[in-house]
Amino acid sequence: MKKILALLIAMLMLLSAASALAEGTLVYGSGDYTRINPAIDEHGEINLLIFNGLTAHDADNNIVPCLAESWDYDEATHTYTFHLAQGVTFHDGEPFTAEDVKFTIEAIMDPANESEIASNYTDVKEIRVVDDNTVQFELEGNNAAFLEYMTIGILPKHLLEGEDMQTSDYFRFPIGTGPYKLERWDEGQAITLVKNEDYFLGAPNIDTVVFKIVEDDNVKALQLKSGELNMAQVTPKDAQLFEGDDQYAIYRMKTSDYRGILFNFWNPYWQENKDIIPAINYAIDREAMIQAVLLGQGDVAYGPLQRNIYNNPDVEHYDYNPEKAIEILESIGCERGEDGLRSPSRSTAAPATRCASTWPRSLPSS
Repeated sequence: MKKILALLIAMLMLLSAASALAEGTLVYGSGDYTRINPAIDEHGEINLLIFNGLTAHDADNNIVPCLAESWDYDEATHTYTFHLAQGVTFHDGEPFTAEDVKFTIEAIMDPANESEIASNYTDVKEIRVVDDNTVQFELEGNNAAFLEYMTIGILPKHLLEGEDMQTSDYFRFPIGTGPYKLERWDEGQAITLVKNEDYFLGAPNIDTVVFKIVEDDNVKALQLKSGELNMAQVTPKDAQLFEGDDQYAIYRMKTSDYRGILFNFWNPYWQENKDIIPAINYAIDREAMIQAVLLGQGDVAYGPLQRNIYNNPDVEHYDYNPEKAIEILESIGCERGEDGLRSPSRSTAAPATRCASTWPRSLPSS
């Protein structure tokens, strides 16, 4: 589906110098959670603190080893062999092994579990446990993104085998291998994590991290000002409240997050009138939206891989070009009337619904 509006948002993270942080507790303004399940749900900031993947990202977004100390790739058989870190345990003290890796990825691949990330693993032909510290993934072919996909958090087989991957109580009190473990979940209020003293990469410096549930952006900003929060993602507008204040550090993080308006190609209207779509795309001034809504904290997007190492900058762009939009409309018989609206020319055979009621007056809903 075509994205006619997509913004790569530069998130703003604010860190205050409130006393709680000095006492070893960081309070983070978070959205709410109904469960914590890295294998099923694609998004979840808290996952990174409770779980580890075989691979991870460094500060420059490069793939680095994590639960896998190293790996080999056999191009002839399209097989990755991961050599796992030894001596790693889950928060309950049980050892992490290759069986947990196999269990997690197979759970994601199982259609019955309805994982949001199952499509990442459709080319996995076979998963083989060589021994406790070695696991192999044979793929259907080359997959340049596979090491990226292996950043997914690994689940404990000994706790989840035979459990419902959507509704198990485990996902309300998850146990992983990560730097923090869950201490308390006060529903709708806060999720409290404490550091994992036995973390295989070394215990964290911050003793406690509290995910305080604050859904409203304005309230987040107010609670940062009052010292109730130490850190939160805020909107560009709210970030202006903290500019120049030495008590706060503002981190502008460029992410691959984007927003889009999609054409519903199941709708017969767009199936019959697809030649209008390029004109609509060219007619939208995305940069003006970024300046007005995000106060310039974003970039115009042309595709979902724009900030990815696999991006192709030479793909087709629909940059703002109203003249091009008019040219396309006129080429398909949409002529401008005295009222400023464009309608099909009476001399053409274009469908009567093609432009009269859709551009620029409105668009049909999906």
